[in-house]
Amino acid sequence: MNRSILIIAGEASGDNVGGLLCEEVKRLRSDIRLFGLGGDRMKNAGVEILYHIDRLSFLGFWEIVRHIPFMRSVESNLLLEMDKEKPVLAILIDYPGFNLRFARKLKSRGIPVLYYVSPQVWAWGRNRIQKIKSLVDKMIVVFEFEKELYSREGMEVEWFGHPLLDIIKPGLSGADFHNKAGLENDQRYIGLFPGSRLQEVERILPIMRDSVRTVRSKGMDVMSIVGGAPGIEDSFYRKIIGDDFTLMKNMTYDIMANADLNLVASGTATLECAILGKPLFVLYKTSPLTYYIAKNLVKIPDIGLVNVVAGKRIVPEFIQSDCNTENIAGKISDYFSNESYRGKMAGDLENVRSKLGQKGASRKAAESVLKMLSGAWN
Repeated sequence: MNRSILIIAGEASGDNVGGLLCEEVKRLRSDIRLFGLGGDRMKNAGVEILYHIDRLSFLGFWEIVRHIPFMRSVESNLLLEMDKEKPVLAILIDYPGFNLRFARKLKSRGIPVLYYVSPQVWAWGRNRIQKIKSLVDKMIVVFEFEKELYSREGMEVEWFGHPLLDIIKPGLSGADFHNKAGLENDQRYIGLFPGSRLQEVERILPIMRDSVRTVRSKGMDVMSIVGGAPGIEDSFYRKIIGDDFTLMKNMTYDIMANADLNLVASGTATLECAILGKPLFVLYKTSPLTYYIAKNLVKIPDIGLVNVVAGKRIVPEFIQSDCNTENIAGKISDYFSNESYRGKMAGDLENVRSKLGQKGASRKAAESVLKMLSGAWN
């Protein structure tokens, strides 16, 4: 009996969530073969990776257009492998530009589709839900409000909480981390997280750097630590930050958890800060064309996930033209000088954490996968 599952994640955040899911699937059924697209976390969980996310993650309109021939090749090769293997289930993780198109190919072959981590239909317009409904057999979402959206449209949908709750915790004590980072125990510092793609780091890190340098020039005694993405060379960061910033890799949660403030590129990292209960500002800047297209498509006032889950703006957002040194440095000064503001942000972040559900989401999602498989095997 065929016991193979196709799984597709095209970005670092999807690889993270997919790796957690695959670990639990393998723990429950070690005889299941998992193959598809993903990164190191999925590979370490036992997935046979046909294309690594390092080759799949593109940012911006022109970057995507430029890589269309390559992505068509990925799709063709994946279809060849799929037709040979004939998986009993496909799990698609976020990455809607590729996954929703590929879901049509799966549907035409009669392969059941489970979509894990919903596309951001609440940002782009709910009319996309009907399209998803025609292509997907079941959704597993990571936010409770998403369950309500899909249920309202008559889709089969489950919510077990956010899988990041199972893994987000510092690896070191505060004292050990300060020692490793070369900090005095009472030394204040700002964590910088400019994203996981080269294009993001190139656009956002210089603004973060200059904002910190500005507050330092005005007399604030504060250091800064850059949380480096594993797939980006140290030399790339050093060209931007020079020698007066500390660079650390594979220590994201330790940096976040011990920082007095974090500057974070919009994305999953904003939720990671909320789970750790650590203050943050949300930053984002892309090409003018990509921003123009997105601005005309996005239907919500805030883009930071932490603000979306809160249902209101609880942390500042500096987007596109507002993402500049003067604005950010001014807000950093306000933050450190205003104790009541810091206290309110801490309370609001705790409320966000409470909206993410309970631990164990990956295990429950894996159990849901096996229920779908039992239906396919019967």
